[in-house]
Amino acid sequence: MKNAHERFGRLVYRRSTEKTATNIRVSLDAFVGEEQAKAHLISVVGGDVEIGALAAAFANGDSFTVVDPHGAESIVSLGEKPLCFRGSIVVPGRKRPLRHFVSCSQELAETTSDGKLLLVSEDNAFIWSSLVSHYGLPATPEWGSWVISQLQQQKRIQPLPGFGYAGVAVKATRKHLLALLARGLRNWQLGFPDQNGPVEWPAIQLVKKVA
Repeated sequence: MKNAHERFGRLVYRRSTEKTATNIRVSLDAFVGEEQAKAHLISVVGGDVEIGALAAAFANGDSFTVVDPHGAESIVSLGEKPLCFRGSIVVPGRKRPLRHFVSCSQELAETTSDGKLLLVSEDNAFIWSSLVSHYGLPATPEWGSWVISQLQQQKRIQPLPGFGYAGVAVKATRKHLLALLARGLRNWQLGFPDQNGPVEWPAIQLVKKVA
């Protein structure tokens, strides 16, 4: 990937006590946040020591600084009990593999929320399939374009700040979405399948955003 390093930002974590001072900087390849100093997704690469320290810091709910690829800074926190995932990246010519560390907020991972759904893609097909799965909506893939257009007109799909992934917040309850489907069916904007049977959903792949 040519000039891939230019799409990286930085994550900076500093903490001082009477006995120690911690100052960690790692490469940040994806970040999705929100207003009021919230972080919902971070993806970083670094060494064992740096990643271990960040895992402890996130578990404590500590704040850290995010620097995007253009140099803009923001101080954020993942909140209480974020989910953390670790992996390794083998780099040719390097004795030890890099550590890949991904963490997301409880709000992003929430499976029972009603009224606000956080997603890490602005793709309409991804948004619609996520809404149907999250709320258990009786719907088909073909209904997505009309429903999404209605939500956009009502300004219920709002972009989230970040880079790497184009995150959005969808602010709509299950009751509201069911009312939309009912209106679409009454107005012949939506139609039932011609035949009975299972609804086939296409494979949807989450793709990183290239700036």
